Amino acid sequence: MVDTRLSGRVALVTGANHGIGAATAVALAREGVRVLVTYLRQSPDVYLVASEDGEAAASPGSAYYAREIAQTSESVEAAIAAFGGICAAREADLADSQSIPLLFDAAESEWAGVDILVNNAALAIPDTFLPDSILGDDARFADEYALRTLSAEGHDAHFAVNSRAVALMMAEFARRCIERDGAWGRIINISTDGSYCHPSNVSYGASKHAAESVTRSAAVELGPYGITVNAISPGAVQTGWMTPELERDIAAGYPLRRIGRPEDIADAAVFLASEQAGWITGQILNVGGGNRM
Repeated sequence: MVDTRLSGRVALVTGANHGIGAATAVALAREGVRVLVTYLRQSPDVYLVASEDGEAAASPGSAYYAREIAQTSESVEAAIAAFGGICAAREADLADSQSIPLLFDAAESEWAGVDILVNNAALAIPDTFLPDSILGDDARFADEYALRTLSAEGHDAHFAVNSRAVALMMAEFARRCIERDGAWGRIINISTDGSYCHPSNVSYGASKHAAESVTRSAAVELGPYGITVNAISPGAVQTGWMTPELERDIAAGYPLRRIGRPEDIADAAVFLASEQAGWITGQILNVGGGNRM
């Protein structure tokens, strides 16, 4: 068994009420890390999806996903408590820049300064350059989610969460680490393998591409202070948004012939946080079953 030497460290994991964020929080806690999870209960209206109970929400797809994004962090806190891990939680809208220092304050008031930052929180509302006259009223992304023409409001909303908040979280982390004379730190940003080109998810992909750029810049600037900065670029991960049919279709095109699980990304995040990854920085790690090479 690999000793990551993370026991006693403090991590801040954003977007951790479900999916990749929740799995990463649990994985870090298993390594003895004290984890502050953040989340934002999103209304299903954000995705123009009706929140449903019963059969419609029992299987992955839009109704199931609507339920996932609307939950608190209660389930991940319970999962961590079940094996004796240490966890605290705060709800925060990262599009509000004033919320960012408060999260670091919360970690410091609970335990100590943050050693590991995982920027996972994201907004992903399908949009396209195609005009409404072409789309019509029933255009869908993945046959499930309303597809809209790109707008200033929508584009800005994606960048506020997926790019600006990531940069501000990194800046706050760096300031506090350097001011306490820290000589060790890990920043791990969760991107997407669609960042290079993401038709029908234009604003999401572009904002993630911007986050990859600031990842590299931060790696250069923060390296002298013992802080590594990397990003994980996942392929399609089943966090509840894909129907079983879509999952099978996508998996058929992947060399490993399966869709990712949140735990696949969590394992990579633990590695990048570990002492074993101490000489890795400025990298975008593709974790996607061979979808991108």
